Amino acid sequence: MKPSSFNFKKQKLVAGVALVAASLFISFILYSIGPVKPLSLRALDLAFRHLPLSPPHEDILIITIDQPDIDFFKEQGIFWPWPRQLYAGIIDFCRIGGASAILFDILFTEPSSYGFKDDEKLARSAAEFKHVTFPFFLSKETKEAEAQETDFLAKASLPMDPTAAGASSPYHSVVMPIQELVAASRALGNVSGDPDPDGTFRRLHPVIPFKDRWLPALSLSGFSQFRKESSWKLEESALVQGAYRIPLDSQGCCILNFRGPSRTYKRLSAANVIQSEIRRSQGVSPIYAPETVRGKWVFIGLTAPGLMDLKASPVGEIYPGVEIHATFLDNLLSGDFLKTASPAFSWLLTGITAVGVVASVLWASGFFITVAVPFLFMLGNIGVTVTAFPQSWWIDPILPVSTIVMTFFFTAAYSYATEGRQKKAIRSMFGHYLSESVISHLLVDPKRLQLGGERKRVTLFFSDLAGFTSLSERLEPEAVVSLLNQYLSVMTEIILQEAGTLDKFEGDAIMAFWGAPLIQPNQAVLACRAALRQQEAMRELNQRLSEQKLPTLRVRIGIHTGEAVVGNLGSERRFDFTVIGDTVNLASRLEGLNKYYGTGILVSEVTFQEYRNALEFMEIDRVAVKGRVTPITVFTPLSLKGELSESQAGLKGEFEKALSLYRLKKFEAAAAGFEAVVRKWPHVNTAKVMWERCRHLLEHPMPEDWDAVFRPDQK
Repeated sequence: MKPSSFNFKKQKLVAGVALVAASLFISFILYSIGPVKPLSLRALDLAFRHLPLSPPHEDILIITIDQPDIDFFKEQGIFWPWPRQLYAGIIDFCRIGGASAILFDILFTEPSSYGFKDDEKLARSAAEFKHVTFPFFLSKETKEAEAQETDFLAKASLPMDPTAAGASSPYHSVVMPIQELVAASRALGNVSGDPDPDGTFRRLHPVIPFKDRWLPALSLSGFSQFRKESSWKLEESALVQGAYRIPLDSQGCCILNFRGPSRTYKRLSAANVIQSEIRRSQGVSPIYAPETVRGKWVFIGLTAPGLMDLKASPVGEIYPGVEIHATFLDNLLSGDFLKTASPAFSWLLTGITAVGVVASVLWASGFFITVAVPFLFMLGNIGVTVTAFPQSWWIDPILPVSTIVMTFFFTAAYSYATEGRQKKAIRSMFGHYLSESVISHLLVDPKRLQLGGERKRVTLFFSDLAGFTSLSERLEPEAVVSLLNQYLSVMTEIILQEAGTLDKFEGDAIMAFWGAPLIQPNQAVLACRAALRQQEAMRELNQRLSEQKLPTLRVRIGIHTGEAVVGNLGSERRFDFTVIGDTVNLASRLEGLNKYYGTGILVSEVTFQEYRNALEFMEIDRVAVKGRVTPITVFTPLSLKGELSESQAGLKGEFEKALSLYRLKKFEAAAAGFEAVVRKWPHVNTAKVMWERCRHLLEHPMPEDWDAVFRPDQK
């Protein structure tokens, strides 16, 4: 092995290790404090909404107080809030029917406005049934403790392993039920909780430390009282009682394994349950048979929108709070809380993918493999997530997928910088230029030699040769020079004849602009006329190249009009008269878009709107350009105003008619229209592209968010 070859391979290996390390480090930073974490939460929501979910537990039932229930009693002269003896009727119905337990997700923190006997009736029914859990609320506000708080905490707290005591709590006070209900109930449960940072409830604290005690969530309290089992033990990452295990994250929360959107659990109307109990006691056939609740864990909660207990959840933006508690109990009974992969496993998976991506870009041969391997790694990670999710495992795909994307671009940039020297040499060779318009302007105003720029409205022009990099690799350097010299000479002459300012050559690429240093009211007309002339000149040039046994060329041009900074930019010793700004970037993007449509010239919507009275354009498509939030419409110029041929007029009319049908989602009619254009004008590649796109949409399901906007994956 030659030393230079060895050094090159060693350098590549060192670079690969450095790229992997840098990618993982940046991923760690972004995942910890950056924008990646919210994406992980959204990915979990997508999984709940689009992947198979486990069915709800058949022994869970919810008695809901919805708007029709409130309206029913309002018609009877009973307004909200209801007398508590109505809830007593629900308890009696469930007791007679043989329900396992009742869990209220309704706070009773103030005495009834109907008097003491109303509270006493509810308390008496709860005491008779025994398995009734009433809620309390923990608050982050600091206030003086009530006299009964000590006794309340003793009754509400969960027997826990004493080694778990002493944890800190964000809560400072407790809002208790009225004392009659505290005395009557055998279980009390917490219903307070915080959503994730995006306002969505995905997690729940099974227990919360408060004043050296552990206060259980509503469902856990009712479950523990019903089972009368030994105390729970708080382990490093789980809450355990015998065969029951609740996995906990670093904040002491469990991730709920939702069963589906709201109304997934069986519901009974509270008004109908109350009427059923009244009818039963009167010997009349009830609406619901008491046996309906036999063996059920019955939740009683609010679902009417005006009662303010609707939350955002992964399975729906409107999700009753009572169903969150029902989901927790469902997961507890079924033993399938959502478990997450350990950080070590996640980073191992991420590291493996990063190594694979770096290896594919640096060592694989061929563009297809270089791109396909990272793509397959992405699919693999997503596949792991999709496979594990129905098994109650959440393996976050965002960390490895985002690392794959970042690693690919880092490595591709490194590869381009170190291995693209041939194209850099060509650009350096032909990168010097001189514009007569700039010289003339400087002779009139020598102050322009000073560094600095001014904001002007200009029209930017970018052109590039299709496939030139691969073409230059097949030719001898002398042939490349001859080819470029002939091409650049013809193109440059046309730009200067149309009063354009030649900015620079970058290999085979040309950048020019109109509107500076001299103000040109018809700047876009000049730019488009230059582009049309260049396309015509390419036919003559290609004929000469063929005679010289040289490959023929195809030029792609992008034009955009907008504000930019124009002037002498650089150092005091060396500077160029150039233009910078977002207008430049968009013109460059438009040039690159030609390859997707087979067009030779593309102009922006701004250029079209400002100069539509001076030029004839044909609309091509709406495109989401990288770096732009709003999609843009792109056009191709056909001729100056009044010079449109009969054939061009026919092409414009038929193509734009088919395009209109395409945007209306009438793909069959649009496909027929584009096909007709192809048959009449076979040289119009754009019609072929749109025809194929329509056929694809006819053969494959249209995405729900389809908006007739093309989103290229490259420049």
